Amino acid sequence: MVIRAMRSFKAELLSRETAQLAAMARRWLGVELALESQIQALAEEARRLVDAGETLSAARVWRMQRAQLLLAQTSEQFRLYANYAGGVVTQEQEFLGRLGIEHAVQAIQLSYFPRVDVTFERLPVEAVLNMVGAAGNGGPLGSLLRLRMVRDAKGQPLPDVWNRLVQTLVNNTALGVNPRVTARAMRDDLAGGLQKALVIARTEQMRVYRQVSAEQYVRSGVVTGQKRLTAHDDRVCAACIADEGTVYPVGEPIPDHPQGRCTGVPVVKGVKPVTWLAGEAWFREQGGATQAAILEKGRFAAWKDGAFAFKDLVVPTYDETWGAGLAVAGLGTLASS
Repeated sequence: MVIRAMRSFKAELLSRETAQLAAMARRWLGVELALESQIQALAEEARRLVDAGETLSAARVWRMQRAQLLLAQTSEQFRLYANYAGGVVTQEQEFLGRLGIEHAVQAIQLSYFPRVDVTFERLPVEAVLNMVGAAGNGGPLGSLLRLRMVRDAKGQPLPDVWNRLVQTLVNNTALGVNPRVTARAMRDDLAGGLQKALVIARTEQMRVYRQVSAEQYVRSGVVTGQKRLTAHDDRVCAACIADEGTVYPVGEPIPDHPQGRCTGVPVVKGVKPVTWLAGEAWFREQGGATQAAILEKGRFAAWKDGAFAFKDLVVPTYDETWGAGLAVAGLGTLASS
């Protein structure tokens, strides 16, 4: 019953997330439309330069006045979008924080089922409000969004995004691609800013949900830890399924990664620990196609040959902003283990 409820909670979270990220993506179209004419003009100017016999390089693009104007406008559009996204994420943080308390309370109660006379302390809503609007590093969420979308840690404008856009312009122009086609490809390059915003949105919202849930478990006085429960399908992260069933201390959110779909099942005092077909045991019961999809081709072949233990897939990670996490071990690392 607890496992069914936890999977239902996760499905609710994923449904909300899908709707929110779709809305953020629709809003992003406004950024692209605002920059469309400048991108088109830059692509056409680059074409004229090459047709006139000039050599177009990334350094040459940087010296173009129209490119500098586009860079300034792009930075401003990213800033405006970051402000919008910050408001959306802050609102969802509060909702998910409250939901985290409710889900944790229900999970504890279901762990005692069919007993109905169990009492424990409930986390006050004020604990949620203290986390709203903040990033994992303790700073303002809006600042994190603006930094990651617009500038890197060294203050350089639009890292990766702008570089890709310029390189697309240089490459396509050299190949004789029509400026309109080039402009469309350059707009696609801008989507890197959107992807950063979406990852931050999801990560910061789920961080609040998990942290509040963990704090509720501590406040209850009856929970001693959380056991990882992950999705059971061909899209599950290999590290997560290898770590499924691991018990983490109460009060510590289960280590995760961007786009993670894991949750924690409470380990409750005086109650037999909840068990289910998990981790490697579940994995071994799946068909070869599902196993290969989870591990990917190289790892799958190495695992079948006995090159590494299933648990070796888990690599602990740590991020100054988002804390403890995990990743899948590279094939080279696994082969040498």
